[in-house]
Amino acid sequence: MRQRGFTLLEVLIAMVVLAISLAGIYTLLRSNIDTTGYTLRKIELLEAGSEVFYTLYKEQDVEPTPGFVDLKGYEGIKYEVTESSLGLSYIREYTLRLKKNEAEIVYNFYR
Repeated sequence: MRQRGFTLLEVLIAMVVLAISLAGIYTLLRSNIDTTGYTLRKIELLEAGSEVFYTLYKEQDVEPTPGFVDLKGYEGIKYEVTESSLGLSYIREYTLRLKKNEAEIVYNFYR
């Protein structure tokens, strides 16, 4: 007499293989979602940074900020402007840093 269907062992093995496959797919999707979110934050920082950089660069006197300051018009983005001397009395280096969560962009310019 022939039995039809699957044995309990075959079903358990199939379920283990399926569980491992689904765990791998979940890991790949989660990694992709995290990377996409990080990239979107970087793009937002680039947009805000170009606006702030242009505003600072066209000003006559650039004032350093006392640490990170919230950027108006951009939710969650903070920026900081620092100034340092290059050893020449008339050339200064300015650093503009923008942050949103763990994403950060740095601009340097000289005046």
